[in-house]
Amino acid sequence: MSPEAFVHTPAFRARRALNWFPLGVAYAMLYMGRYNLTVAKTALGDLMTKEDFGVIFGVGTVCYAFAFLVNGPLTDRMGGRKAMLIGVAGSCVMNAVMGFYLRHVLSQENAQDAPLRTVFSLLYGVNMYFQSFGAVAIVKVNAHWFHVRERGSFSGIFGTMISSGIFLAFTVNFWLLDVAKATWSGPSQWIVFFVPAALLSVIWVVEFFLLRDRPGQAGHTDFDTGDASSGDDEKPLPTREVFRRLLTNPIILTVAGIEFCTGVLRNGVMHWFPIYAKEVWALPSKHELVNGDWKIITLALAIGLGIGLNALVSRVVAGNLRRVLVSVISIAALSPFFVAGWGGILFVAGVIGGNTAGWVSDLFFQSRRAPAAFGLYFFLTLCVAGMIFTLAPPTNPVESAKDGSGLQKGDRILAVNGHEVTGWEELLPLVKCIEPTCLDSAWDPLECVCSTSYQGSPTGQAPSAGLLTLKIERAGQISDLQVKDPAA
Repeated sequence: MSPEAFVHTPAFRARRALNWFPLGVAYAMLYMGRYNLTVAKTALGDLMTKEDFGVIFGVGTVCYAFAFLVNGPLTDRMGGRKAMLIGVAGSCVMNAVMGFYLRHVLSQENAQDAPLRTVFSLLYGVNMYFQSFGAVAIVKVNAHWFHVRERGSFSGIFGTMISSGIFLAFTVNFWLLDVAKATWSGPSQWIVFFVPAALLSVIWVVEFFLLRDRPGQAGHTDFDTGDASSGDDEKPLPTREVFRRLLTNPIILTVAGIEFCTGVLRNGVMHWFPIYAKEVWALPSKHELVNGDWKIITLALAIGLGIGLNALVSRVVAGNLRRVLVSVISIAALSPFFVAGWGGILFVAGVIGGNTAGWVSDLFFQSRRAPAAFGLYFFLTLCVAGMIFTLAPPTNPVESAKDGSGLQKGDRILAVNGHEVTGWEELLPLVKCIEPTCLDSAWDPLECVCSTSYQGSPTGQAPSAGLLTLKIERAGQISDLQVKDPAA
């Protein structure tokens, strides 16, 4: 079918935008309520250990994978609209429950004794079950609204919206934590579950009134989309037949294997790097690889300039030159996100990758996806190989120090209270709880608290002054330095 055969009226395009735009926002909200677990682990520290996080996230991932086997056929029967509403509602409820449970745990005196791993594994697994509805629903709905020749470029636009969910999940959730810390005096890590739940409830209402499965349900005419389902009737295949075709099709099995490998690489980098950056590199919160230091005025100016230039270029330039200029201007408008923390960097990468894949697919390969995917996978392989040789190992030099601490930039910390260290991953456990002055109590080094019931070996010594003895190397000379805890 030629492109002219599916030129749409302005009214159709407007109604289609009302269908897919809230759908993209809903999926971005689902991302915010899915990857908030990583933000929670980073904020909870030892209350949720790396092993706990790995188990919880692993349970959720397995549930997400096997949920497709159930929810795929279900979505074929009930339609994408119902599937999306179920997914958003279920994830909303589960995020709220996780928030309430975490708030309950943090309010307890012995929070470490709570079965956090077990309860969160269950709750997060159910959350991921409902999350899987979203991925199936967006494919099911959009397939009826876009001709196959339109999907390459559209996938870039839609992918941009989905990538914004990663920005919401990693960077905005961290910002919410900062606001909560400044607002509440007690623990506030639960906020990263409550806010996504609230946003999901709002977008559910919007989707209920706007989302439709096909143009015919929105007052427009259904049309032949030109894909593999063209000419098929609307009666869904029996579930057994669906599974037979899936498990005997070599192409589908190959794609499944590729996606499995992609998921391993993607999740390994996306979710473990923030933990690595905090615990091993000990990067400050405003570092560009953590939360960043975003200036809203800079973002507004960059986006405003990008929109203005895009509008101008669209009027005076045509053809491939117009595509190139619009792409360059759009990338420039993304520049503020480079300093918006880990979520901002992932957002930029997702936007550029998604739009490049769609553009290359339409322009060079007649909307075929496989060649574009091959190029991106090849580039991904090169990047992973490059990380092996460029990922900097943790070291022990001081990059910055507060006035009065006695430390100077360039000092190398060799030992803390007699314990030798070679990198920040060894240093942090030694200094994360500095012994303060305990009055009428004893210092419990295991719980990092002053306790009247501590059953350890009594020292019978005077109250601690809260000092750490550091062995440092400065200008080639090794010496001892005592550092006092400011809170002691």
